[in-house]
Amino acid sequence: MNESKLKLQISLGTSYDPKSHITILPNDDSNPYYINTQNFTARICVRIRDFKGITPLSTSRIESSPYFEGNNDQYSIQVQGRFKGNDLTADDIIFGVNKINLPPGSWFGLKILQYIDSGLEADITCDKPWAYSPLAFTMNRLNVHEEPDIKDGELPPWPSINGEHVEENVIFPRDGHKIEVLNNVFMRKKYFKSKENRKNFPIKESQVWNFDFFNAYVDFNDVAIKLPGFKLGVLQYWEGQPVRYVCKSRDSSIVFFVVIFQLIPIEEDDDNTITKCKGEKIRESFEEHPDISDFTPKTGARWASIKSPTSLFPFNKDTEFSIRPSPTSSLSSSPSPSSNVTKFNANFEKNDHDDDVLD
Repeated sequence: MNESKLKLQISLGTSYDPKSHITILPNDDSNPYYINTQNFTARICVRIRDFKGITPLSTSRIESSPYFEGNNDQYSIQVQGRFKGNDLTADDIIFGVNKINLPPGSWFGLKILQYIDSGLEADITCDKPWAYSPLAFTMNRLNVHEEPDIKDGELPPWPSINGEHVEENVIFPRDGHKIEVLNNVFMRKKYFKSKENRKNFPIKESQVWNFDFFNAYVDFNDVAIKLPGFKLGVLQYWEGQPVRYVCKSRDSSIVFFVVIFQLIPIEEDDDNTITKCKGEKIRESFEEHPDISDFTPKTGARWASIKSPTSLFPFNKDTEFSIRPSPTSSLSSSPSPSSNVTKFNANFEKNDHDDDVLD
């Protein structure tokens, strides 16, 4: 038996529980994964530059995407979606990591993040530390427009079948009649940095949100942080925690989607197979690392998503939402016969205990 090694696996779901997720195929630009719940209809595509990780059974690895041509980005989470019901505003939808539990001294890692990304919003000194930001503000690219005649469960054609980038453009009525257009990142971030502006931006089911979250600093394949002039390996600081991106409502009553990046031990001679014993160890590690212990400056570099408020710090595993297959649908990891998407339908159970959000 060959020596085992760690490989990246990415999963997608509408719950924090990784057992409810499906393993996805990164860089499959023309076949985004489809999610349809009572609160969110979306397509999601995850990309990893030079992907060397685990893929779903009966699939072949796609190592890269045209998306990465002409830039230094290491990964991307692109979403086309519609937020449904609930009378939400742009201030109610946040993106980041779920509950984090940090000991004294964690300000060091936060300072690193804020030096690189001055827009980071976080509070690690309060009773329930958080690392979330309003989605409309924190996304690298955002495009919002209305489709007045769109029906439930429907979306316009996927805009990135060949890895095309989201075009920055937010169109919305202001003061009930004037049409506002935010067509560059600076204008949009300046506008949505205001809490008042976010609260005055209603979420409608007819709105189609296209957004992209990408990062040029974190290399998930080599577990390293890339900064100008050097590359810092951080595998020696890893304690088994996954990196978990969460989009949810501010009051935590709704989880829209969760993407988990996880290192999996596999055998050298089997790229796509996880042995039973090693799979069990990974599940155990997910549950046995609720927080950072024995903080040192080195832990500040661990599993960082330096360009975002999302994954510098490992986080607690709290089963805040559970997921069940809908009575009329099933969970599938293969494209639907009628369209180039993978369908994922779910029902939610609410949990009222998670209220750690930013102001």
